[in-house]
Amino acid sequence: MKIPFTGGCLCGEIRYECTCEPELMYYCHCTDCRKANGTAFHAGMYMKRAGFQLTSGTIRSFALTADSGRTIIRYFCGHCGAHIYSDKGMETEMISLKAGSLDEPEIFQPDTEIWTMSKVKWATLPDDLKSFIRGPFD
Repeated sequence: MKIPFTGGCLCGEIRYECTCEPELMYYCHCTDCRKANGTAFHAGMYMKRAGFQLTSGTIRSFALTADSGRTIIRYFCGHCGAHIYSDKGMETEMISLKAGSLDEPEIFQPDTEIWTMSKVKWATLPDDLKSFIRGPFD
């Protein structure tokens, strides 16, 4: 993967740069991700917070209790509403970056799917993905 890589929101207000490789590239089927993304699953990358930096814009956030019982904070552009990343609060070292916000989406190469217990039947993904009923770190 080419480092650094960049991304941002739909309107261009939010921009970011990542200076480390993702720890995991995945699809999430949990109910919260489906509703937040308005589709069958979320495509994302777990990565170290230290390797992620906003380079422009002011990000907004929304917190909720997820299917896992943990508080999840979702970060988005206040102008266009595009989701950029989520985390479990500032005390955690990892964030979940939204693959759809990448400037070069071809760098996203997932090999895992999580929360398959919530997967909708019509969501078809490659058969060779590692699969977890819940999260990979639960």
